[in-house]
Amino acid sequence: MAKTLVIDSHKSSNDKPAANLHWQNARMIADALDGDLIWSYPTVNDNVHGGYDSIVFVHASHYAYTDYAWLEASPNAKLYYVTNEYNLGEPRTLWMAAKAGRKYTVLANHPHHISKVVMKYVDDWQMINLNALVYGNYTYANARNRECVYYGSYRDDRKKYFKKYFNGLTVSTHSKNRPKIDLLDVAPKYVNRLDIQNGDLAQFGFSLYIEDEKTHTAYNYLANRFYESLNSGALCLFDESCENTLGLCGYPIERDQVIKSSTDMLDAIDAFAGTRWSADILAMAAKDKQLTLDTIRNIVS
Repeated sequence: MAKTLVIDSHKSSNDKPAANLHWQNARMIADALDGDLIWSYPTVNDNVHGGYDSIVFVHASHYAYTDYAWLEASPNAKLYYVTNEYNLGEPRTLWMAAKAGRKYTVLANHPHHISKVVMKYVDDWQMINLNALVYGNYTYANARNRECVYYGSYRDDRKKYFKKYFNGLTVSTHSKNRPKIDLLDVAPKYVNRLDIQNGDLAQFGFSLYIEDEKTHTAYNYLANRFYESLNSGALCLFDESCENTLGLCGYPIERDQVIKSSTDMLDAIDAFAGTRWSADILAMAAKDKQLTLDTIRNIVS
């Protein structure tokens, strides 16, 4: 039976299970492949194992503890890189292997032309819906109120959407992002960062969905926040700039969930107050998650 090692870039102080989303995806992938899982904890290199047929990197970090010795110990292993972040390149140890002449396969939820991955080291590029792995990992009953929230990092290529919607909107983001948002001449209602896996998103009936300008035309599947909203029962309201993504994703989103302005948002909240996600959408998300795991298993095994 083939031996597989999954290396996650999550950095922690110990080897205990983590709440980090990327770590959880790595755990899920390792389980699907019946493989071993390591990540960046201080003692990770104390007992390096070899003899792996496949080594799978999940996400990316140039500051990981995981040593290149893990790859040297399995010189004939096929290499894979699983990433749903188009603005990240290869992890450090995979880059070292590439420079030593080893190529690898990328499993990504975005096309290669928007990625920072150096393509001359890539044997194959497979697009799969990695974000669907979030679905069903937790579920919460939603408050089904009229509150709408936007949560996440500050991104320069979302500024015009922040300007469009943030006045008076509840915004959950790290405190370091708030001064940048304030410079946009908007006045959101800031709240602490949501602990989504512990039910914080379920306290909001609605979630604002906007995406990077680059992904308007470079299909990237629906984002993690869509599947997090399904788990939490918060209905997504999509800015009109997401229409290409909505057209390609196949999910039967209601036309009136697509909005053009803050006024549209208020109208949509009135129209959909108390509404649940449809059973068809939930079933499709479950199917997409299983398909992603099956595809990874078929590619790596």
